[in-house]
Amino acid sequence: MKELLNFRDNADLRYAVKHLRESNLNFHGHVFTDHFRDGRLIHTCDQGGNTFTTEGMAYLLNIIFGTTSKTGSAIFYVGIFKNNVTPAVGDTAAAKLGAAGAYGECQDADYDSPATDKPSYTIATTSTATCTNAASPASFTIAGSITVYGAFLSTSKAKTATDGYLMCAKKFSASRAVIDDDVLSVTYVITATTS
Repeated sequence: MKELLNFRDNADLRYAVKHLRESNLNFHGHVFTDHFRDGRLIHTCDQGGNTFTTEGMAYLLNIIFGTTSKTGSAIFYVGIFKNNVTPAVGDTAAAKLGAAGAYGECQDADYDSPATDKPSYTIATTSTATCTNAASPASFTIAGSITVYGAFLSTSKAKTATDGYLMCAKKFSASRAVIDDDVLSVTYVITATTS
């Protein structure tokens, strides 16, 4: 909640939202991956910018400027997916996530750790318009041989969940073929900008 208060207390961002047409407030997400095998880093990649969904942007604005309360102890969770799909602005958690969703969200059979739930998106408190989980990246210990095509942020903790909000998602610029016991680490950087 503290990171949201930074937005509420930022006069430039409040002005930007109120005068969206002339100030052009934008949310940008950037995804980075590190791929480890046998404890050694074998690949690192700047995967590029992601798509913020309308569902996700509305949720953020309702929390920051409305009366909507955040859900749970963590606002967002990081997930990975194995279908070769390109996220779109109209995507929703109900249509894209969970075991049968269009993204092919990775489930218990795909990764061992964390078990049952997606890892939290844990950021350090920021005094800028950028937040990141770089100090605590979301790590997935893989259970089998799959190809991971992308990552996303959502408000639902369970891998099987189709409720909550799909905040943003990114099809990787370079998919990752992973095998049993590989670790795929995902870092998300989110920036609120008026340019």
